[in-house]
Amino acid sequence: MRELNELRRGRGLDAADLHQRIGPCLRAACEIADDDPPAAARHKVVLRLTELCGRLPADLRLAALAALGLHEEAAGEFLDRRISWLASVLDRDPRTARRRIDLAFRRLDELLGAPARERDLHPLAGWYVESMKAVLRLDRDAPDVQEERRIVAEVDELDELVLSFSVPAVPGLDPVPAIAADVLFGGEIVEARQVSASHAQFVMRLPSPLRLGQRHEYGIRFAPQRSSLRPYYVMTPLRRCEKFSVRVRFDRDAPPSRVWRLNGVPGRVIDDGTDSGDALTVNSLGEVGLEFHDLHQGLSYGLQWSSDPGGD
Repeated sequence: MRELNELRRGRGLDAADLHQRIGPCLRAACEIADDDPPAAARHKVVLRLTELCGRLPADLRLAALAALGLHEEAAGEFLDRRISWLASVLDRDPRTARRRIDLAFRRLDELLGAPARERDLHPLAGWYVESMKAVLRLDRDAPDVQEERRIVAEVDELDELVLSFSVPAVPGLDPVPAIAADVLFGGEIVEARQVSASHAQFVMRLPSPLRLGQRHEYGIRFAPQRSSLRPYYVMTPLRRCEKFSVRVRFDRDAPPSRVWRLNGVPGRVIDDGTDSGDALTVNSLGEVGLEFHDLHQGLSYGLQWSSDPGGD
């Protein structure tokens, strides 16, 4: 707690002498080596504390981010001004805002005792997904997927994201159509790449560059140009993803006979269409929803279905 309180003085994690104010407990919790240069020490402590703030309830997360100078609307200000900003956002007096910060720091102190998560080693690293929500509409003539994501920058001056989307083709039936994408908010697509018959990449420019540890939210709609879709929807993260929720809306007049959860399975399991045994129920509106946490890179999460009552 003493070391956390030391960090919030002055400009918080934006302080020029930050590396000199990181105490031994924080150095150990953030895996900062004795020979790490100041920039590396700052990088590690910002990412670790940003990750832990993301686990706090909304009001405590806001308090911690403001106190540490990590919130984009309070960054760079001195502590008293950041507290005043927090008080105005919470519609409370500064004393209450300070108590909220103290409570948030006590929670951070508890979380810092847990081991740090493994870093994302994917070559496109530079940001990770804190949360993703997806809605797949299959009750329309032209199915579409809408995704909303909250990401966290792992580098300074992050101004573009490379987004991937796959729609497996049916061999011998599907041509190689373009997979359309439309940004709903939070950016603009500046380049589209049809990598293969099933896979596309999109380069999305952000409204302004993100600094290390800064969060950003965006929404995007994908329109698969297929004669038919394979009977599943999954996310297979190539980078770190902490939370993923999905809702599928089937045609309520012709729902699938069986739907099952895919909770971290290899791709071949999906291709085989094997029922996992973790059955899901389609509600009266034709909808199924589910949620996953702390996804493993390279494994698939989502759901699969079959309209054949007797087999896969």
